[in-house]
Amino acid sequence: FANNYCFSKTDNGVGKIRLRDYQEQVIKAYAENDRVVFLASRQIGKTITTCIFLAWYICFHLDKNVLVIANKRATSEEILDKTKTILRHLPFYMKPGVKVNNIGRMAFDNGCRIFAEACTENPAIGFTFDVIFADEFAYIPEKVARSFYKSILPTLSSIKDSKMIITSTANGLNLFYEIYDSAIKKKSDFVPLRVDWWQGIVTGK
Repeated sequence: FANNYCFSKTDNGVGKIRLRDYQEQVIKAYAENDRVVFLASRQIGKTITTCIFLAWYICFHLDKNVLVIANKRATSEEILDKTKTILRHLPFYMKPGVKVNNIGRMAFDNGCRIFAEACTENPAIGFTFDVIFADEFAYIPEKVARSFYKSILPTLSSIKDSKMIITSTANGLNLFYEIYDSAIKKKSDFVPLRVDWWQGIVTGK
């Protein structure tokens, strides 16, 4: 799906995506696991990789709700915008029809919806969510992150095949560190992923 059909904005305009090996492994982990925590270096394509997964999920599922949160609403809206670009350039026969399209929300004729919000202590959009993507989780204020995490987990646990994807660059000792550390030590249901800065380097011959 990603390598054959997905396009993204680049410095030279919109171009076809070609995933690196580690990006393919990340997307596979998203698809195969319900809980993923991803420690990523900067500039390794973390956001666009996740946007590809979200676009695929929306295209090939029915009646699902997706929530994108980040430390700032502008960041979550940018993630939604990148997902929109991918969806917009898919072949006509593959993408669902769009019923609602604004800066913070999209709704489709297959019953799927995607929302972009800033992380708050008490999420109150009024929907249950099948997929929650929390970006730059280590940079969300600690009190807000813990309250959000505590309030959202029971809802996710009650939904069959629900997914939670938590991604961030490192930022000290906080809830993100605790979630990642527990996953590494196999003390939780989360699957840990890690991509270091050198894996994002492309060298010429």
